[in-house]
Amino acid sequence: MSTTCPTCAAADETVTVRLALLDSDRPLDPPTRELLTMPSEPRGTSGAAVALFVLAGLMGLLGLTTLGSGDKAADVDDAAYQFGYHYGAFLFAAVLLGIGLAVHFAHRSRRSDAADQWPRTYEQWQQLHQVWRATWLCRRCRVVFLPAASPRPDSAASSATPAEQFPQWSVAVARQDDRPGAPTTAA
Repeated sequence: MSTTCPTCAAADETVTVRLALLDSDRPLDPPTRELLTMPSEPRGTSGAAVALFVLAGLMGLLGLTTLGSGDKAADVDDAAYQFGYHYGAFLFAAVLLGIGLAVHFAHRSRRSDAADQWPRTYEQWQQLHQVWRATWLCRRCRVVFLPAASPRPDSAASSATPAEQFPQWSVAVARQDDRPGAPTTAA
């Protein structure tokens, strides 16, 4: 499958951006690779918060195991030791859960502070991913473009854009579908 470049009318040097990044015979130079790489999808929860939630869950399981294993601390008369032995894992799990929630809400507030950042949601990222998959690269002219009927059957061909402007261009094209009343795109 090939298409013709709108700038130089060559079809032998055009390839989808996705295949250009995977091509080991004619690898792209590192700056171009970085420009054409698909941005990672937005995450709702930070990795640190997820790790803290998992640790809190494990500590809760340890606490349940300790409660179910019998009373090995019965020979100690210290009430604080007894309490710590039976409920210490639960207290530690609660602390980890609290810290995890604080990290999670801090991550969410940073994301909402960057309101001009796009994509913010997974649905917006899917729109950007669809544009990225449909975009072609002309190796000769170093331009990117969308052929007719790509990414949607009713879309017209785009004009050629320099590869250096690909990140901004792809966001602008994907945001066209983010308008109210815009046609929905199929994945």
